[in-house]
Formats: sequence, structure tokens, C-alpha cells
Amino acid sequence: MQIRPRHAILFAALLLCACGGSFTAPAPKRTPAPPAPPIPTSTLSASLTVPMASILKAINQKTQTQLAREDGKKMGCLIGKCEINLIARRTGPITGRIENGKFAIDVPFAVHADIKMKGLFKAAGTADSRGVVHAVSALTLGPDWKLHSQTTGTVNMDETDVNIGPLKMRVTQLWDRYQDELSKPLFKAFDKQIANDVQIRPQAQKLWAKIQQPIRVGKRPLAWLVLEPQALRISGPQAAGNAVAVALGVDVKARVVLADQPPVPTTLVPLPAPQHLGTASNEFFFVVPVTLPYDQAAALALKRLAKKPLHVGSSTVKFEKLQILPSGDDVIVEAKFCVAQSWDPFGWFDACGDGYLRGTPHYDPASGSVRVSDVHYDIATQSLVLSTMRFLAGDAVAKELEKNLVFSVAKDLTKLDDEVRSALARPQGNGVIVSGEVQSFGDPVFTWTDTGFLATFPAHGTITAKADLSAIH
Repeated sequence: MQIRPRHAILFAALLLCACGGSFTAPAPKRTPAPPAPPIPTSTLSASLTVPMASILKAINQKTQTQLAREDGKKMGCLIGKCEINLIARRTGPITGRIENGKFAIDVPFAVHADIKMKGLFKAAGTADSRGVVHAVSALTLGPDWKLHSQTTGTVNMDETDVNIGPLKMRVTQLWDRYQDELSKPLFKAFDKQIANDVQIRPQAQKLWAKIQQPIRVGKRPLAWLVLEPQALRISGPQAAGNAVAVALGVDVKARVVLADQPPVPTTLVPLPAPQHLGTASNEFFFVVPVTLPYDQAAALALKRLAKKPLHVGSSTVKFEKLQILPSGDDVIVEAKFCVAQSWDPFGWFDACGDGYLRGTPHYDPASGSVRVSDVHYDIATQSLVLSTMRFLAGDAVAKELEKNLVFSVAKDLTKLDDEVRSALARPQGNGVIVSGEVQSFGDPVFTWTDTGFLATFPAHGTITAKADLSAIH
């Protein structure tokens, strides 16, 4: 079979159209994605509550039976000098209560005293008496996390007589005269027991650790409120009701994280030394993210383009692949597309290419959508399009593609907002109870990261953490 020259020329031209219309553009220049917006710092209002019963239980278990002892104490005895050997022992449980913001206790005890008189004549006597220590302690919390007390009070004793030779006197006379010297060991022993037995630091550590555990605030998708503690401030302790409370202010950076599993930190921030807390406040700021991964956005756009292909003149542009790549000032859309001619029903002469377009992402609060605008060819891609498929060199493809790079997140945001509100309004936790109220959501801060588009919405409200030390294990 012979091909006529005129037909041969036309056939060769068609072959050139099919092959010469393909191109692969070089990868464009990229810079690192913008950094995520800073997370605001809030002071989480918290409190440690030490039940009165817990304090008394610890003191009763660990307070020694012997409260005070004096050996060879020199003191005046009416007409002479006496040497006293005295032992005071606890005879029953220590009871307590809160009085005027202070810790008040009653300690029943018994005293055995051996008294020797020296001077004009020598004599000796023995006395046994019972009494009750009525003590009041002003409590402070030191930088070492120990609860310190300054105990003062009075001692009431039975009117027990003691005979020392020809002299007859009462034990209370000796006690009243030298109450400071004899009571001081009792109060000192009690202060020591308070510092040793009422442990605030271990409980503060548990509260500090529990605050760092994520709190679930969303179901679909799973969302977690993450508190990153920065500092711990204290005020008090204050005694009221049936407990001693320490007011805390925990400086935290709070954010909501979307993840299938709770984002537990690999290492917990160690408990810092407490700082002074001024005016306690439960005002709280945190950020709620709405994220759209690039692969998900690209899949949505590709699905739309497959359903409604682009038309440029008499040609149809079919996109076979889309990938969104982040850069510092914009995002890059890597596209594989083919141009089909209306006169070629079999696609034999489709012209295909791999190229790159660039666009600037932003968030439209009116529609609750992420948009990529100002879409245009990358310079290298534009040059190849001009040399191979001139009819695509204008902005028609970019404009049509831009219409499909719009992604609504309003529904996800509304759902997440509602779930965060509901979760914080419901007290959560065991031992450490966290609850709060979201009062408002602010205008978003929009950016894009290595993995996707990110709109962070500042939330404002109140949040409180309470810890009952008797419930923490």
C-alpha cells in the first residue's frame, strides 16, 4: 500500500502533535512551611484540699506517745530551788477542728513529775496529773513544699497536789509559773509532726502529673485538650470548713489536639519550686485547631475535577493526579493532566504533562472555608507550557482549578466547638477534677504546616482543677 505525499505529511503532523505536546516540568523552589502560631499562656486556677480527717489520722498514727520530757530541770519551788524530772505522755487520740482560719487541736496527756528540793533542807515528792493541750497552729507552705506550723496554746491540768517535805503545792502552780518552758516541747513536737506527716509535695506532684494528662473533648474526630504546664504558683494554705486548702495557679499553654490516641507526653515536666500567686483567677485561654491534611484536600479537588472536567476552548483538561506541597509564602499544586481534543474521540492525540501551579491559602470566616487563591503556573512550568501547549499558556486553567481549591470546614468547626463546650462543662477525672466553661471563640489564626492547612481558634472561658488528697492514689 502506498501513502500519497499529502497524506504522509498530515500523518506526520498528527504524530508530532501527539508526542510533542507532552512535558514534565522541573520541581519548583520551596521554602519551609510557616511556623505554627504561638499558644497563649493561661493561669489555671487549681486547689489542693487536705481533709481535716486525713491530717488527724496521720498525726495520730505517727505522733509518739511521749510528748515531752525534762530531765534535771532547775526551777524555783516557793522557798527553795527544785530539780524536776518530768514526762508527759499522750493518753488518747488527738482531736481537731478549724477555728478562725487556723488549725486547732486538743491533745489529752498525763504528766508524771519527780521533784527534789535543794537548799535549806532536802526533800522529794512525786506527782501525777492529767491535762489537755489546747493548741492553735498558723500554717504556711514553704518553698520545699512542706507544711510548716507555728503552734501556740494553753495547757489545762487537774489540780493535783504534791508534797515536798513540809511543803505542799500543786502541779498547776509549777506549770503556770513555767508554762513556756514546759509547754514549748509539746508545741515543738506537734510542729515537727505537722511538717513530717502532712505531705503536700507528693500530692502536688500527682496533681502536676495529672494536669499533663490529655482530656478528651471530642469524639468524631477524637480531640484532646492538652495542658503544657509552665510554672506553679501557690497561695495559702487556708483553713476553712473541715479541710486545709492550698490555692494554686498553674501557668499552662493549652491546645486541642486531633488524634486517634491521647497524645501522652514521653516525659513529664518535673514539679518546679512554687512561686508566689497573686490574685487567683480561673480565666482561661486555649486554642482549638481545625486541620485539613493536604492529601485529603487534594483528593477532594481531584474528585470534583473528575466529576466536572475543565474546558479551555474546544479542549478538555483532565486531571489525573493532584498533590499539594507546602512552601513558605504559598502552596504548590503538583498536577498531572492531559488535554483532550474534541475531534479525537479515542484520545489518541491527548497531550499530557506534569507541571506545578502555585497559590496562596487563606481562611474565609464568612463561609468557614479554606481557599487557595491567586493560582498561577510556576515559572518553569509556564515556560514549558508556552513551548509545547501554547493554547494552555493563559490563566484559564489556573482560574478553573482555583474554583476547585475551596474546602469548607464550617461543619467540622461547629461540631468540635460544641463537643469542647460539653466536655469541659462536665467535671472529669478521679482525684483531680477538671471542669470549665467556654464563653467565646475568637477570630482564627490561619497558617499551613508541613502536613496540612491549619486554622486555630482562640477560646476564652474559665477552667478549674480541684484535688482531694484523700482520693489521689
